[in-house]
Formats: sequence, C-alpha cells, structure tokens
Amino acid sequence: MNQPPSIASAFHRHFGRYRRGTILVAVMILGSLLVAVASGVLAFSVYQTRDRARYEVYKDEFAAAEVALNKAFSQVQFLINFGTPTFFEAMDHIAPPVVAGYSFPNFTVQKTFDGNEEVSSGQWTGLNLYRLRYQIDVTALSEEGNAERFEHAGVSIRENLEITYIPLFIFAIFYDPIMEIAPGPEMQINGLVHANSDAYFQSGNGLDFLKNVTVGGNVFHGRHPDAGESVSNGDVRFSNGLGLSSMRRADGDGWLTSADADWATAAMDRWNGGLRDSTQGVRPLSLPIPAEVDPHAIIERADPANDSYSLKNEKFEYKAGLKIIQASDGTIHAYDQFDSEVSLTYTDPDNPSVTKSIVATKTFYDAREGKNVTSTDVDMANMLESGIVPSNGILYVSSDQSGSHVVRLKNGAELPSPAGTTGLSVATDLPLYIQGDYNTVNKNMAMVAADALYILSNNWDDAKASNYSERKAGNTEVNAVCMQGIVPSEDDNYSGGVENYFRFLEKWTDKEFKFSGSIINMWESQKALGAWHYGSPVYEAPKR
Repeated sequence: MNQPPSIASAFHRHFGRYRRGTILVAVMILGSLLVAVASGVLAFSVYQTRDRARYEVYKDEFAAAEVALNKAFSQVQFLINFGTPTFFEAMDHIAPPVVAGYSFPNFTVQKTFDGNEEVSSGQWTGLNLYRLRYQIDVTALSEEGNAERFEHAGVSIRENLEITYIPLFIFAIFYDPIMEIAPGPEMQINGLVHANSDAYFQSGNGLDFLKNVTVGGNVFHGRHPDAGESVSNGDVRFSNGLGLSSMRRADGDGWLTSADADWATAAMDRWNGGLRDSTQGVRPLSLPIPAEVDPHAIIERADPANDSYSLKNEKFEYKAGLKIIQASDGTIHAYDQFDSEVSLTYTDPDNPSVTKSIVATKTFYDAREGKNVTSTDVDMANMLESGIVPSNGILYVSSDQSGSHVVRLKNGAELPSPAGTTGLSVATDLPLYIQGDYNTVNKNMAMVAADALYILSNNWDDAKASNYSERKAGNTEVNAVCMQGIVPSEDDNYSGGVENYFRFLEKWTDKEFKFSGSIINMWESQKALGAWHYGSPVYEAPKR
C-alpha cells in the first residue's frame, strides 16, 4: 500500500540534490582556478623562454661585434708593422668580417686626432710625439634562429685605439740587441736611453743617467756572462726626477737589479720611474718590419723579386734619391730615384779647365779588421759644390765587387742640404768611415746607417794607417744620428759596450772626440767582424 513519503525521507532526498549541485559548482570553480593557474605558469614559462632567447641572441651578437673589432685592430697592427704608402686611405677602407648569420649595419673607423701631442702618462710621459687616435664603432645584428622571433636593434660596441710614433732619434742611446755599458772614466748621459732587450750596467769611476732609462728585458749590474772582462765597482746612478739615486743596495751589499724579489716596487720607490724594466710595464719598441726579419735588412741591397712590401717600404736603397754603386768591374755609377744614370763629375767653378768628381777609390789598412780595405770615398764638399745631391736627401752607397769594400765620407764639415729636405741621410750595407769633422758648419739634420761605423780623426793619413805609432789622432767632432751594428760579447770577447760604440783606429791620447746625436744599435754587424780590442795595435781612447 502506497504511503506518502515521510519528512525525513523527503529531506534526505532534497539535501542530496543540493549537495550534488554544490559539489558540481565547487568542481567547476576549482577547475576554473586550475585553468587559471595553469595559464599563469604557461605565461611565466613563455616569458622565461623568450628572455633566455633574447639573452642568447644578445650574447652571440656581442661576440660577433667583438670579432669585428678584433679584425679591425689586427688590420691596424698589420698596416703599422708592415707598412703601406697609403696608410690613411687603407684605414678608411677597413671592412667588417663576413660572419655567417650576422650583419653589421654600422661599422665605422673614424680618426679623432692627428698631430703632435705631449704624452701625459705611461712610458713616454713628457715627450711631444706624433699620435693618431681612432674610434671604431660596430653594431652586430643576428639574422637567424631566435633573433627572428622579436624585433631588436642588435648590439653596438666601441673601441678607441691610439698609435704613437716613437722616432729613434729622440733617444741618446737605443739598443735593439742586449745593451752593455761599462765605461772606465766617469761618464754622464744626458738623454733618454732605451734597450729592447736586457741591459748590463757598470762603471769604473762613475756612470750617471740624467734622463729616464727603459729596458724591455731585465736590468743587471756588471758584465754580460760572455764578455770575458772583470767587473768594476764604480757607482751607477739613475734619475729619480729630483736628483740621482745609486744602484747600490741600501745596506751597501751588492746592487739592486731585476733579480731581486722586491725589484718592481723597490725600483719604483728608488727611481720613481727613472729606471724601469719589463716588470714595470716596459715593452720592446716594435720596428716597422716583420718580427722575423733581421733589422740589418733595411741597409741591405734592394731585391725586388724577393723583398716583401714592408721591406720595400723600409730599405734605404728603395728610398734613395741618389745611389752610388761600384760595379763588379770597379767602375762607379750613380742613379737617381728613377734609376736614370747620373754623372758624378763636374767642372770646377773656379777653374773651368779642371774636372772634379764627388767620388774616388782608395785603399787603406784597418787595424781592427787586420787587413786592407778598398774604399769608395764620397767627398761631401765636392757634393755641396757641384749640386750633385740626392733630391730627397737620402744617399745610398754600395759595391757589387767581392772582397773587403767599405764606404768613407770625407770633407763633411758642411753637408749638402737638398732643397725641400730636412738634411742628409747616408746609408750603406758596408762598413762606413767618417773622416774628419762632420756636420759642424751650418749644422743640419744628419743621419748615417751602416753595417759598422768608424771614426777617423782630422789627423788621419792613409799612408800611416799600417803603423800604430804614427796613427796619432786630432780633435774631431761629429753631429749625427748614427745607426750601426756591433760585434756582440761572445767567447770571452767584450763587445766594447756603448762607450766603444764608435770604432776607432788611432791613438787618441789627450785628444777629444766630441759627439752630439743619437747612438742607435739595431743589428749585429755582418761584414765588419773584427772583435773589439783596446790598445796596441788598434787604438787608444779619446776624451769623449
């Protein structure tokens, strides 16, 4: 029999329906919240992925921009080290590298300074030097991969570089090989000194450097191990900016050198930069020829078929406005810068019946080499009188003959100064002898470059050259930038050091050799190989 539902039963069913609806709504709300949270996690993940992608693109573009800068810097180094007649034009045409997947919408090399300027810091502080400054701007833009997913301007970076030209004639002494200096008499050097390699200092009665000394290697006291000479105990002093400070250790026991553990700071404290070596940041000065080429090459004969461009740009024979060459048959010929032959004879302006020449061939004895040498003599007075001069001020002299051939400059008290030039430079691949005063009247810029450099006094006589007792010198003066080679210390034979840079063949007792200019040693001699020897039968030193 059917009965109406009870209240309890009705309530139960009603409540059950309400509960299921509430659960459904809750599930729907919870489901919505889950979707919302999932969407947020997805958005955050996308943001991280995009940010990571941007970073990777930025990093790769930065690397590409650095590649472009390094390429530009390498090209500048090449142009400086290997030379070019159109440096500024070449600088304007430096281009970015080709890097797969990248473009360089901005790549500029802009000159920001060109001229002489006093250096305010570093190794050359206080010097007025020729300087070039460039600003290189690069923008690298990635064009592949993640870079396509968003717009961006690329990465831009800038580098500033400076080129400073250090002319060698600003130094009183410049040595590319090892430098040794060990004078017996007291000696003062009033000029900048630089050694590209190691340097050995000592003295018998005092050695003072009044200007800064820089050493690209290490500083030592005493003799080179191969010199075979005794060590002297005379003082050696360097400038500290206010006065002179000794090389002796403070306790008097030995000498302060690069071998000391505290050298870097002790040397700076003592000399305030007046003496510095590689530990204080001094670096060798690079020469404008490839590093693997012996600097002697710049005075050697031109070899167009085999010389690199840099050598063609630096060799004196290529540059010469006048070349005087003794042919293999003994005849002497001259050529201008266009290789057209030039006559070396002229009519005496004071006596039209007399023909003069600016060259002659002579033979005399060289006691250091222990043999006779055949000389191409160039008479500078006749060159001045005749007007037969190098148009650009550069004279090159050599010989095609085999045997002991040399070059000698005579009567050079007054030198020719061709119009439009700043003086006279003479270069040869042979030993060079300067006889008598040189560049002492109406003094001008002058340079000599040779395999070796001898000084013969105003009193020199070829006829007495083989007799040591008769080779008595007279006071002599030379004013020039001098560039020559040396015979280095080896097998217990001393090189002679800076104090014997000039090679003498006379007894200079109580006579004076006066020199003003630069002492530059760039190479080892290849033709004048006689070792340094003091006293009979070679020479006695002058008052320097």
